[in-house]
Parts: sequence; structure tokens; C-alpha cells
Amino acid sequence: MMKKLLMSLFLLGVVGIASASDDISQSHKNAALELLSTMKMGEQFSGALETSIDAQLKMNPSMARYRQTFLDFYDQYVRWEDVKERFAMLYAKNFTQSEIEDINDFYSTQTGQKVALLTTTLMEEGMRLGEQLVLENQSELVRMIQEADKQ
Repeated sequence: MMKKLLMSLFLLGVVGIASASDDISQSHKNAALELLSTMKMGEQFSGALETSIDAQLKMNPSMARYRQTFLDFYDQYVRWEDVKERFAMLYAKNFTQSEIEDINDFYSTQTGQKVALLTTTLMEEGMRLGEQLVLENQSELVRMIQEADKQ
């Protein structure tokens, strides 16, 4: 179960982010770093990490007693300061420098800051909505799984 939990966290992109690319200029990378700062990505990263751990522990309740251990591990080995360069490269790889500057302009506005501050909360609430829909239709899911097993 421990392996499954760790693999799930890894697959969520918490640990393995993008690797550096030689064709990205320093100014492009700097623009991405500025964007991450404007977006308050460090705060979002921590919140998303904790949300991911809690979601995994909810699916594996027997691991719940290790919650603080996981938090301590990530606090020691997967700190924002250690991964922000990789995040910057991820953005730089997927957006041009001009696009990054446009996105940064948005996040510099009052509305953009509100989006940055609420992103993790909205993701959490969206996950809860999805869970609720599954629970409301759980009997149908069971029926569909049983039908699939017959084939």
C-alpha cells in the first residue's frame, strides 16, 4: 500500500516535474520564475501537495497514521525552493516568453490575484463535488463493473 501511495503522489506530478531544456533562454526562464512568484505558486504548491496527500489517504485509510510523516518528508525533500526551477522550465517549455508575460499581466491584476489565492480551494471543492457525484451514482457504477466482468 505504501508503494501505491507513493506512486500515486509521484504520478500527480508532485515530484517528477519537467526537466531543463537547452533551447530555453535565461530571459524566458526568468519570465517564468516571475510568473510563478506573481501567481503565488509556492503557496499553491504547498496547498496542492497537502490536498493530494489527504486525497490519497482518504482512499487508503490504513495509511492515515502516516500523514505527518508524508508532510515531514515533503517538507524536507520536496520544498518549493527546490522545485520552483523545474516548474519554471515546465512553464517555459509550454508557453512562449511573450505568452508568459501576458499570463503574468493577468495575475498582476486584482482578479488574477484572487484566482491565484482561490485555485487550491476551488480544486479541493471540485474534487469533493466529483466524489459526491460518484457516491450518488455508486450503485450504477457497481452495476456497470459487474456487466463488464461478464464480458
